Amino acid sequence: MLVSGGGGRLGVTIERLRADEGPLLRELRLAALADSPTAFGQRLDEAAAQADDEWQTSARAASSGDRRAWFIARLDGRAVGLVQGRRRPPHDCLVFSMWVAPDARRTGAGRALLDAVDEWASGWGGRQVVLWVIAGNDVALGFYRRLGFKLLRSGPDASSGIVYGALAMSRPIRRSVAGAAGGQDVG
Repeated sequence: MLVSGGGGRLGVTIERLRADEGPLLRELRLAALADSPTAFGQRLDEAAAQADDEWQTSARAASSGDRRAWFIARLDGRAVGLVQGRRRPPHDCLVFSMWVAPDARRTGAGRALLDAVDEWASGWGGRQVVLWVIAGNDVALGFYRRLGFKLLRSGPDASSGIVYGALAMSRPIRRSVAGAAGGQDVG
């Protein structure tokens, strides 16, 4: 478990999704799609129709190793957000499906989720985090900019995002972010 202690936000904890947490993954993903239906490239009805064993398979595949990982944010024990990191060899980490519940925004949960992705990617030699934001989502763009992400105006990531109406952003992976933020790796 990764604990975020930065900025006095001791109630926020981040954990890697466990292999048996398919139902939690489904719950959070459906909440994200209901809250922000145009942000994730998937419709709520499509996600809701997925069989339970598909959610379980996704949880199991992302619960260990360095190919992909889901991280869950908890605020005072309640699951309030998620993010997926995917390894893109040789040194990129792609961020997908970043979401924090509206009532948990501005608590440090989003920053802590991205810090967890950085820590995970640092473990396999990652050098850069890349993500996409739907054009016009100024709140998300501002959030990512505050965390050091810069717009990619050219290159394959920028080109692939445009097809979906998204802007590509990247930043170098921050080494030892948990230690720098006052958090600790406790498990």
